[in-house]
Amino acid sequence: MMTDVDRPLRFVKYLFKYDNGRRYQIMVVTSCLGMSHRTLLKMIKGRWNIENSVFNNLKTDCGLEHCYVHGGNAVEAILCLIFIAANIMQLFLLRRLKSHYQTQKEIVRKLLKGLYLLKYDRELVFSSG
Repeated sequence: MMTDVDRPLRFVKYLFKYDNGRRYQIMVVTSCLGMSHRTLLKMIKGRWNIENSVFNNLKTDCGLEHCYVHGGNAVEAILCLIFIAANIMQLFLLRRLKSHYQTQKEIVRKLLKGLYLLKYDRELVFSSG
């Protein structure tokens, strides 16, 4: 337990052993004082799965290696556009194409380029010609 903070905190340390004998540990700091160790471990593993699958997918398949805009609203707008593009692509690919990963990256790249152009010259994006 940790004292002298606004809310009491609990430190939990999990020790694990791989089949090959190597050991590793997970350390958790939480304000959930009454939660069982088993439930806490399930939550940590679930969050780790999200970290590995969702964020890894955004970086590798959606072209988000680096976000060139800053600020909460801008990042949220880009993520929303990426999710919309990904859903449209998945719908299209489900019905039309077999190999689609490069296509999805290209659509996201073009959306990001459009946002970049919009920042500097609105006429490049909204021109009728």
